[in-house]
Amino acid sequence: MAERSIDLVFHEPSSAPALSVRLSVEHKTIMTAHDKARKNRYGDLIAYCNHMHNHRKDCIAAGIVVVNTSPEYENPDAFAKGLKRPRFNMEKVVTDTVGIFSMIPLRDEPDNPNDQPEALSVIVVKYDGLHPASLIKGPPAPGPKDAVHYGNFIRRICRLFEKRFSGR
Repeated sequence: MAERSIDLVFHEPSSAPALSVRLSVEHKTIMTAHDKARKNRYGDLIAYCNHMHNHRKDCIAAGIVVVNTSPEYENPDAFAKGLKRPRFNMEKVVTDTVGIFSMIPLRDEPDNPNDQPEALSVIVVKYDGLHPASLIKGPPAPGPKDAVHYGNFIRRICRLFEKRFSGR
């Protein structure tokens, strides 16, 4: 049997061993090669949401996407050692990446399409692969009024969880 790793899961212990997931958060990163990676991560989120909603229609399937702004990112994989990348406008690339994830429709009700997340957050960091990462709080990171801002992500999850599961 294949094993699936999920970053955060709330379940009902009383229903064990028949696990019934109410909330799950998938975590993805885009460190480099944004054009290719953002398409792959978008596809990953669709597959993840389908998986969770096929398991339980009212499950809150959420996602966090961490986007790297550093053009000097040193990929630790052996095939990428010393790789020289072309220079481009990283702020524009990251802004476009954040925009793509900001436009993903969010699922409000259990009968909405299975391939949509209930909540999504985009976190922007600067990480060169060698030194500690730093959180980017200003542009191109989402601002407090953006749906994909982390604070709004948490509030949305809490609101949906209370709506779907309070009184049960």
